[in-house]
Parts: sequence; structure tokens; C-alpha cells
Amino acid sequence: MEDYNNSNKSIVTPILLSTVMVAGMLLGYIVNNKKHPSPVSVMGKNGKIEEVQQLIHDYYFEDIANEQLSDDMIRSLLAELDPHTSYMTKEETKQFAVNMSGEFNGVGIQFNILNDTLMVVAVTAGGPSERAGILPGDKIVGVDEENIAGVGIQNNDVLQKLRGKKGTETVLEIYRKNVDKILKFKIKREPISIHSIPYYYMLTSKVGYINIDNFTQTTAGEFHHALLELLGQGMDKLIIDLRGNPGGYLDAAISICDELLPAGKQIVYTRGKNYPRQNYKATRRGVFQEDSQKVAVLIDEYSASASEIVAGAVQDNERGIIVGRRSFGKGLVQTQFVLQDSSVILLTVARYYTPLGRCIQRPFEQGKGEEYYNDIYTRYQNGELQYKDSISFNDTLKVVTASGKVLYGGGGIMPDIFVPLRTSNDYVYFNRLFNSGVIYEYAVEYADAHRSELQALYPDVSSFIHAFSVTEEMMKQVMEKGNKQGVQGVLSAMSKQEMQKWLKAYIGRMYLGDNVFYPVVYEKDEVILKAMTALKGNS
Repeated sequence: MEDYNNSNKSIVTPILLSTVMVAGMLLGYIVNNKKHPSPVSVMGKNGKIEEVQQLIHDYYFEDIANEQLSDDMIRSLLAELDPHTSYMTKEETKQFAVNMSGEFNGVGIQFNILNDTLMVVAVTAGGPSERAGILPGDKIVGVDEENIAGVGIQNNDVLQKLRGKKGTETVLEIYRKNVDKILKFKIKREPISIHSIPYYYMLTSKVGYINIDNFTQTTAGEFHHALLELLGQGMDKLIIDLRGNPGGYLDAAISICDELLPAGKQIVYTRGKNYPRQNYKATRRGVFQEDSQKVAVLIDEYSASASEIVAGAVQDNERGIIVGRRSFGKGLVQTQFVLQDSSVILLTVARYYTPLGRCIQRPFEQGKGEEYYNDIYTRYQNGELQYKDSISFNDTLKVVTASGKVLYGGGGIMPDIFVPLRTSNDYVYFNRLFNSGVIYEYAVEYADAHRSELQALYPDVSSFIHAFSVTEEMMKQVMEKGNKQGVQGVLSAMSKQEMQKWLKAYIGRMYLGDNVFYPVVYEKDEVILKAMTALKGNS
């Protein structure tokens, strides 16, 4: 990935269903650098595989690079095991290490190659791609006038094209659903810092909010720092937002739970055929462990692995409430094995279990590739994302909490409070405007044209949030801008509220930054509001 962190996850309007989950997610794996034989010698233990490789080398009608052949054979072999066992070349391993712990110059996107197409999974909050108007779900079909669609492009090729020296420019050609023409975006490369917690702030005088993007080497420290700052501002109730969080390091998830659970409480345990049970329990180090300190965790269908460990530990121990929609369902643990050429196999070695013994891994017998990740579309089609009653459970995998609450395993974490995905037809026209980029473009142009006026009237975050409003004339101008691009329609009352929110957030960000952007976007977020109500009721 060009950027493994700081995805814009929940910021994309909630009516839009993101088009892809990260295939072969490197989630929840344990850092365990074991030196093993090279790929060729490993395969040599199976005479048939080695024989086929030798036959190709000796008799195939064209030259085949041995290294490429080995890489392809390893990928094909591992793909038959489970959806999360994977292989990284030496170059990909280096990039992964940077993505999880460092800083680089790039355009600030997360991407995935699916069906020979480069898909934007997420954009870095406040990064160059987001400012330019790139959206999750976009397909990058060209870079600097070079076609990259349907040509067998690899991850490393993408990284070479998107990363570069600070200040250099690249032009991305984007195909966007419901937009008739290819969109072009000129983006200047910038330093992309790796932060797993892009923002946190006080929602009220007592309720704090922390958004965790993914679980990296820095997550534990970032979370502890955020907790101390919010506690210093009077927080006694905490909302942890894990929506769209695909996971990451197991140790990071354990550290988050350790801040919340009293000493001795089970956080998670792992177990596999060749991997003895290992228990992880809370210590006394946490700073938010008191019964009077209330917790809510937000999840959705894209919350996976390490996110599910946190949600499962909070739910099983009845430490807090879970709000949102059923999580992804990834309960497998990968260990890193380093081969002689420094390439890496991330091999599934165990399942992880919540404190009460739930494994939340969903079935993958029907397919380990595209079918597995398309499960989210199946949920959408079955109505699960809109109606709680549409969710089916495996009764053989249920457990009971200390207070008698029944919980289920075998397919993600089910929230205590279900919040449906909004899919009303009232949003169709607004979605088309949003996807076309005209709302963002208008906000940028408006902020540039009125910067002095804005700074004089609304010099700080508080004044902007409470006093600035988007007028009917401004929305009319956005619609006219959309009409010129062939996007036509009528705004419903709900769509007007959405447009006002996003215009206000983008305009504010142009001169006040993220400190105003997120409070505006989340001011009327239904999931957050439900969590705040529940926390108030638990006081």
C-alpha cells in the first residue's frame, strides 16, 4: 500500500458503501522473525513441485525468471490455505515495514489491486489526495499519462509510481462510478506521517472521543497520550471509534485493552495445532480502568482483526457497550517467517479467541479470494446492514456473559446497539454530487475566495462551528457546478443537511485544519450520538 495508515474511513459519507476490503489483510499478526530455508529448498521437500519447476525451467518455450516463477508458485500455494496467509517479496517487505512504522513522501492513499485494477481503499486524512478530491472506491487507471489498468501491475510498481521526492507532482487518472468521464487530479507529493490515531477531542465536557485508524507499532503510545490529554480535560466517558479499522499488530490491540480493563482480566488468547495456548491479561498499568469511567466502542463491517479483539474484550468482560454494525469477522493470527532472500511468508498459525472463548472468524469454505471479501456486498444485498433481524447467528458458537447476556461467535462481533446503514433514495443525487468531487471543489474555491473574510469573522474553531452556516445560495451554486458536469437532480431535505455538513467541514478545514473538520463531520453522526446516549444512560 502507498499508505497503510490514516485512512479517512468514516469520513466518507455513510451512504456510500466502500467498494473493496483490503485483500489479504495483514492483520493481527505476531512479529516473529524466523529464519527459514529459501522458497526453492522448501519446495524441494515435495518432489512433485520441484519437478514441475524444473520442467518449466528446462522445456518451457519462453524464458521464465526463476525468482518470478518461485514467487508465483508460492503465492498460488498459499492462496489455497486461508484468506489471510500471504507472501511478500523482499521489496514488499521493506515497504510494509515503512508503512507500519515510518514516514515517506507520497500522495497519501491506501490501495489494493483487485482483478488487475488499482482500487483506492482509503485516503490519508488531510493528505494531498484527500485535498485534491480523491475518494475511497476510485479506480486509478493511469499515472502520468501511462495506462496502468489491465496490464498486470504489481504493488511494488504502484509504489514506485506514487512515491517520490517531496514537492514533485504526479497526475492520476481516475474512473469513478456514476461519473461518465475519466477524472484527472494533479497531486504534489508530501511527507506522509504514519499515525494510527489521526484525531481525538472532547465531544462534551465529560465525553472524550478517540479515532483509531489501525494498529501499528506506535498505537499504544498514541492511545496512552490521547487518554492522558482527555482525562486532563475532564473526561469520564470514552468513545473509541474503530469503524473502518482493518487491524494490525496484535500487541497494539492488547495494549489498548490493557488501558481499559482491570488487572487480571482476560483480553484474548490464541491457540493453534502447533501453537500452544497463549493468554493475554490486563495489568495495573491502565489509566482508564475504573468502573466509573464508561466506555463505548464503535464498529462496522470494515472493522477487522485487532479491532475485533478490542471490541470482543470490552464486550465479553462487560466493560462497555459496542455500537454500530457487525464487524468483518477475522479471527486468524499470522506469524512472520523470513526466508533466506529476506522475502516473508505471513502464515496463519492460530485462531484467536475472545475472553469467553468466541472465535469470530467467519467461514471461508465457499472461497478464500474475491468471494470472501465480497461478503460485505452479500450483507448489503441481504439487508443485514439496514436491519438487525436479517443477521443470522450460529447457535453452536454462543456464550453467556456474567450478567446473562448471550453473545455469538463464528462471524464477527455483533454490537450491543445496532445502527443501520443509511441507504435511502433521498441520497442518490447527493451521492452523485459527492462522488463527482464538485462539493469538495466548491469548498476549496469558496475558502480561497473568502479567506480574509472567514479569518476575520471566524478566527477560531469555536466561532466557526457555532456561527458559520452554509446558505441556500451556496448549495445552489454547488448544484449549478454539478449540472455543468452532467450531475442533475433535486436535493431532498436529508441531502441538504448532508451537503451543508460537508461544505462547512471542508471550508473550515481550508483555513483551520482538522481541528474543525472532524467536529463538524461528526456533530450529527448517528453512531456517535447513539453511543453518547447509551453512555449517559449508564452513568
